[in-house]
Amino acid sequence: MKQLLKHGLLLLVLVIGMCIHGTAQSTQMIVTMNDGTAQTFAMDEADRVTFEDNTTLIIQQGVGQTMIPLADIRKIVCDETMGGQSEHTMAKASITPNPVHDVMMFHNLNGVETINIYTLDGRLMKTFESSGEEFISTEDLAKGLYLVKTQTCVLKIIKL
Repeated sequence: MKQLLKHGLLLLVLVIGMCIHGTAQSTQMIVTMNDGTAQTFAMDEADRVTFEDNTTLIIQQGVGQTMIPLADIRKIVCDETMGGQSEHTMAKASITPNPVHDVMMFHNLNGVETINIYTLDGRLMKTFESSGEEFISTEDLAKGLYLVKTQTCVLKIIKL
């Protein structure tokens, strides 16, 4: 189980790392907690996201750092904006219901998006396109915890 969690965390680090790059762009990382509250972090290329003991997300910005238990995180959204741009829309994709039984629905996608579902050990289980507000079958997924990557965020789902 620890090995599966370790691979899942490596996948999450890679996804977050894809969000923090380039010098002409700034990135906001929004961490939504299980209770619905959210924390926003303005990230640049010098900032780092790491894990401690496979249980804690550590966000290092300059000399400060924020530590968040992974069990408390519902989703992480990376929102890139061009430097100097004042207007942008923030992605607020979500999945209902969660936990998922046989079908799920995506909400608030930015047009048609490619969606990938990964196991915690990093195996790609399913790829499809969705514009949201349509039912997606999950009957082909085994029970367990999955990471769902849209073009704008990473969500976790529990398949029952």
